[in-house]
Amino acid sequence: MLRRPATGQREHWSEVYAGSRAFFGEEASTFAHRALDRFRRNDVKAVLELGFGQGRDTLWFAEQGLQVTALDYSEQAITEMTAEARSKGLEAWVAAQVHDVRQPLPYPDGSFDACYSHMLLCMELTEAEIAFVLREVHRVLRPGGLALYSVRSDHDVHYGAGPHLGEDVYEVGGFVVHFFTEAKIRRLARGYEVLAIERTQEGSLPRDLYLVTLRQDPSVIPLPVPEEACMTRPMEKFQEFFEATHQSQALDGKTKGLLFLAASLAGGCEL
Repeated sequence: MLRRPATGQREHWSEVYAGSRAFFGEEASTFAHRALDRFRRNDVKAVLELGFGQGRDTLWFAEQGLQVTALDYSEQAITEMTAEARSKGLEAWVAAQVHDVRQPLPYPDGSFDACYSHMLLCMELTEAEIAFVLREVHRVLRPGGLALYSVRSDHDVHYGAGPHLGEDVYEVGGFVVHFFTEAKIRRLARGYEVLAIERTQEGSLPRDLYLVTLRQDPSVIPLPVPEEACMTRPMEKFQEFFEATHQSQALDGKTKGLLFLAASLAGGCEL
């Protein structure tokens, strides 16, 4: 369970977009360039982009002749990017709509050749919610389709900094960031073949990113991941519980012993 900041992230991102037309820069990201090369080599024509933000990658993909269906949960993002596409004469190549990826994708099975998302999955999402997104992506990809995504890595300078909100999620400068390890990426790749996990840096901070390339395996249907199966740092939770119990003056020794046993089992420890 994540603790949520007082200011909702949807409102926060809308304010960011309204305040700066090029918050992440004017040019397409390095990841978009790498993705296009992969798309070309796999004859990708129709791309689903999740969390397009201000659309710098979206519009560049459209300029390269890709048919892009773009989703974001910010109304401000939709308004700005749609206007930009119209001004560039790209409205026939881009279809944008508001959507929260925690809900099922509004498309039938096998609709797209590829799915692309740049730093969406490292937003305010639990691991179970991320697993749900990837399961939905698996469903809407054509057999053997590609799923490319980037996320903040555990090598990032801000990993572990700022208020800890649960799992590997921290609040960094008002933004909620879910950091990834390579092990987490592989754990979440149910139903996919992992083609590549690369590292790069982007921006002036800089942000340290994992660039992930997956191929949909039509023979494997990803199963739902229970929230409790995604709990990270069970020993930390056990330690917190044990210390609070041990310091309590209201409990006798026998009760403390029973609670110690229960906490050990809950933390997945072997006694």
